[in-house]
Amino acid sequence: MAASQETSSPLVQDKLKVREFYQSYLDACNEQEFDRMQQFYASPHVLVDGEPRTPSQLIERAKSMVAGFPDWRLEIWHFAVDGDLVYVHLKLGGTHTDVFQGVEPTGRRVSTTEFALYRLVDGKFVEIWPMLNMEAVMKQIQ
Repeated sequence: MAASQETSSPLVQDKLKVREFYQSYLDACNEQEFDRMQQFYASPHVLVDGEPRTPSQLIERAKSMVAGFPDWRLEIWHFAVDGDLVYVHLKLGGTHTDVFQGVEPTGRRVSTTEFALYRLVDGKFVEIWPMLNMEAVMKQIQ
């Protein structure tokens, strides 16, 4: 099948729309537009590893990262869609310029990876299973 035919199939178009949706979410995260981030989460809560979290709780978690790493950025390395599930492998990083989890600022640039699985319903994240390598971050600032 020719490339132009592949990209015009409804399935491929749906996956491209999901990719655009997710990139828009990452853009809001990277630009620290916390109000905008809230629009991506189901209300009144999102299940995170099976535990209900309000959109506000999820925003506070993001704020805690950028408090210690003001230039914290997320970048897609791998991305896949299967029905209502979105699989993402991310590269994350920033510069440790403020206290983070009790560790005084080091000025060190850190990087790590995250694998996350999202369930997307009606244009909202309803479930998230994140696996962030926080141990790598902590090792780099200690």
